Amino acid sequence: MILIKIFVSAIMALTLGFNSLGWAIVVMTLIVKFALLPLLIPSIKSAKVMKKLAPKLAELNKKYGNDKKVLAKEQMKLYTSAGVNPMSGCLPQILQIVVLIIFYNSFQKLVSFSTGAINVDDLNKYLFKFLQVVPDFWINTSFLGSDLATIPATAFKSGVIGTMILPIFLLLASAGLQYWGAKLMVPTSKTDKVVAKKTKDKEDDMTSAMRSQSMYMMPLMTVFIGWRFSVGILLYWFINSAMTVVQQVGVGKLDKK
Repeated sequence: MILIKIFVSAIMALTLGFNSLGWAIVVMTLIVKFALLPLLIPSIKSAKVMKKLAPKLAELNKKYGNDKKVLAKEQMKLYTSAGVNPMSGCLPQILQIVVLIIFYNSFQKLVSFSTGAINVDDLNKYLFKFLQVVPDFWINTSFLGSDLATIPATAFKSGVIGTMILPIFLLLASAGLQYWGAKLMVPTSKTDKVVAKKTKDKEDDMTSAMRSQSMYMMPLMTVFIGWRFSVGILLYWFINSAMTVVQQVGVGKLDKK
């Protein structure tokens, strides 16, 4: 409850400052991404090291594949010598899911108020006292020709095609950014297949195939699921995905230096 109140209040403060819920979402997303950056950097570095270790891991599989205990021990030695924790990427991913859930619930409070689903008293419960609004307050949900409260699937069925440009762009761009981000973090499909073929264990071939498929499946799932989200959430997802790629590229360049 308190986290949702903080997010609703922060988005409201930005909405009042920019007189636009859309720009409030953009700025709020950037603030959250920068706030989580100290936690994300170790995860990004770890993923890049894991990508480089793929050939060495394949050699270990080839050498110790018949003895899983020895293989696990040798893999941990390799991880330790490289200074990487294979589980380090879990916490940031969980945090991002938690933030998405909180952001979604916070955004829905503001949208519900703008559509009249909840009244001013209901909204003020989620706002700090100095941000509470009066009954005739109005939230501007219009952004770049679209209504942030609109759900693309519903708008498409209703035949409101003119407002579909922004949501379609956000969906496709988010999917493309997710694919790009995945390519930066995992071994290339060509290298992955070559490495997997060097090992006798069929699990490696299966893992390689699943990893390759996930690079395409996740962006497709983003489009499929996002089609039923409001434009405001799609805007958040697009900015979040763009910033993730920027951070991945930035951390990679800093490591090279």
